[in-house]
Amino acid sequence: MFPRRKLAALALLAAAVGCTDHDPPSPTGPDGAGAGPETVAPAPGGSAEANRLERQARRLARALDDPDFRQYLRAQLQESPAVEHKLHFQRLLSRNGGRALGAMSKADGEAESVVMSEATAGLTAELYFPVPGHLERWDGGTNLLVATAIGDRDVPVAYDTRGRRVLLDPARPPDIPVLALVPLETDFDAPSGPQGAICDLLTCGGDGNGQGGGGGSGTGGTGGTFSPPGQSLYLTKAQFVDTFEGWLKGNPEFELHVLGPMSSTDTATMVSFQCVGEHAPAGYQWDMNSTSWSSTAGVKVFTQAQMDAMNLAFPGKSYLILALEDDDTACEIKTDEDRFGAALEALKSAYQSYIGLKDIKVVTPGGIVRIVVAAKSGANLITAVANLIKTNDDLIGIAMADSVLGRTSPVGHWAVMQGKTKVNGWLNLEMR
Repeated sequence: MFPRRKLAALALLAAAVGCTDHDPPSPTGPDGAGAGPETVAPAPGGSAEANRLERQARRLARALDDPDFRQYLRAQLQESPAVEHKLHFQRLLSRNGGRALGAMSKADGEAESVVMSEATAGLTAELYFPVPGHLERWDGGTNLLVATAIGDRDVPVAYDTRGRRVLLDPARPPDIPVLALVPLETDFDAPSGPQGAICDLLTCGGDGNGQGGGGGSGTGGTGGTFSPPGQSLYLTKAQFVDTFEGWLKGNPEFELHVLGPMSSTDTATMVSFQCVGEHAPAGYQWDMNSTSWSSTAGVKVFTQAQMDAMNLAFPGKSYLILALEDDDTACEIKTDEDRFGAALEALKSAYQSYIGLKDIKVVTPGGIVRIVVAAKSGANLITAVANLIKTNDDLIGIAMADSVLGRTSPVGHWAVMQGKTKVNGWLNLEMR
């Protein structure tokens, strides 16, 4: 996993005060709840973005001391059609005549222009209950916290409705409902209905679904499965060593990307030909919310039409399968090019460049069959630019054949490698 920007000051403060590793009781309020965790004063320093986001969290928490505003925000969250009932924070401020903006301004004794100016000057954020069940448990009372953090493993800084500041355990959420104000991960402008399967290679043609073929199948090849040539590559099992996502960021957003050459003149730079994930186009949607997943039906990864198009456009070239945990825009790779390039070079050096996949056709007594095998790749980097404001995607690793590694797993034939020896997971890829 690539390093994240750390709130060093907060981490040091957490160590100094012995950041609680138990569930904090509810803050005192008119609901008759108990006395909350020990409050902590803000640490000096810290990044400008972290401090700005923390001030917004404090304003929102204090505004939620108003029972009418609590009921309003609860309704907005419950009615949100976005995944996990998320709300776009900056848009919330302007919604319904600036209801949230006015409440936050009044609670903090600041002009609305000041609150809005700081919100729009900083990173774009989203608001939601990241812990399953917290939205349903919150009855609209004062028994909640508003928390924020920049990176996945940063110590969450939280405020109760009286504006008291507390530090939360980054490894385990408290029992009290926590409303998270965190950097934006959701594409709120994406169509909510099915978008249809896509074929990113211009030469694909057809519907990109790889329809056709039929008949039986049998295993064979290097980490591959025999199948008729009219079928596609599917994922049927996946297992990772971690979710690569702190609890404040909600469910993990695992994605697979099929990476191919950027152009016929630049085959060492890779671009994403196909994304597979929760917010991928219909036909490629895959929602894995824990460290293991399996499906007899499987999820489509790369179609026969796409494979044929790649063979036509880039004869003899292999493709890579990249696994990541998305922290920015869905199905867009946002990570550090230099670090990713260094990881690729380390794998190429250790395994004689056998870090790719290649589908090939084989003549058998039963006819022509198609298999996917390990192949050499000259990939050096991908055309992703690290976003300097939002958090960056966690690189889980590159899929490599077990026959190349000399290691096996009951999960599947393809290990997800982050370095020369670090296995972050396994995938079962089948041609069907």
